[in-house]
Amino acid sequence: MKKRNITELQILAEILRKQPYVKQKEIADNLDITVQAVSEHIRNLLKKGYIRSRGRGEYVITEKGIRRLKSWIKEFSSYLEEINSAIYRYKDIWPAIAEEDLNEGDEVYLHMKDGLLHATKKKVGEARAKILHGGKAGEDVAITEIRGIIDIPKSKVIIFKIPPETFGGSRNVDYEKIKEMLNKMENYVTATMGTVGYVVAKKLNLNPDIRFAVIEGIVNACNRGCNVIAFITGKMAERVIKRLNDEKINYIIIDVSRNV
Repeated sequence: MKKRNITELQILAEILRKQPYVKQKEIADNLDITVQAVSEHIRNLLKKGYIRSRGRGEYVITEKGIRRLKSWIKEFSSYLEEINSAIYRYKDIWPAIAEEDLNEGDEVYLHMKDGLLHATKKKVGEARAKILHGGKAGEDVAITEIRGIIDIPKSKVIIFKIPPETFGGSRNVDYEKIKEMLNKMENYVTATMGTVGYVVAKKLNLNPDIRFAVIEGIVNACNRGCNVIAFITGKMAERVIKRLNDEKINYIIIDVSRNV
C-alpha cells in the first residue's frame, strides 16, 4: 500500500470525523505532517470527488468518498495482517506438532498440515528449525531458530450452493451429489453460512468448523493451507465468491438443488 494512499486515508477519515468544520492545522498536527501537505491532499480529494467543499473551510465526505474509504480500510487491514504475520514468523519461539518423538536440540524440518505447523526429522520442504522443548509424537513441541520459508499448500474451496427455504430448503437438496464430491476430498475444513446450510451439513453428519464470521474463517483457513467445503445458503454465496475473487483463492461452485 502506497504511503500517499495511507495519508489520504487518514485525512479522509479526519474529515469524516470532524465535518463540516475542518481545520487543516489540526489535521496536520494529528498526522504530524505540514499544513501544506494537508492542503495538497484535500485538493486531490476534491478533484477525485471524495469530498466536496461548502466554502470557508467546510468539507463533507461524498458517497464516493465513503466507498473509497471502505475500500482503503480493507486494503489497510490486509496490509496490517501481512505485517502481523511477518512479525509472528520472526518471534523467538513457535509451537509445532511433533510427527515423531523429538528431543531438545534436534534439527527438524517444518511444514503446514491441516492448517497447523508440524515438525519432523524427515526432509519436507526447505524450512528448518531447532527443538527447544521436545515431546512425543502428536504432542506440541517448542521450536526456535527458524530458517527458510515454510511452504503452505495451495488451497481450494468447494461451495455447495444450498437452496433457501423459499425454494425448499434442506428438503430440496441432492445429498448424493454432495456425498460423491466429499468422497473425493481429504483434509478439509467445513463451513456453513445460513441456517439451511447448517442443517444440510448436520444431515450429512458433519460438524461445521466455521459457523461465525464465515467469510473471514474461510479465507483464514485457506491462508493456512486448508481446503474448505462450504455449505452456503442462497444469495449469501455471492458475498463469499466476491471475497474469494479478491483474495485470489481457487473455488468451484456446485448448485445442489434437486430441481437443477
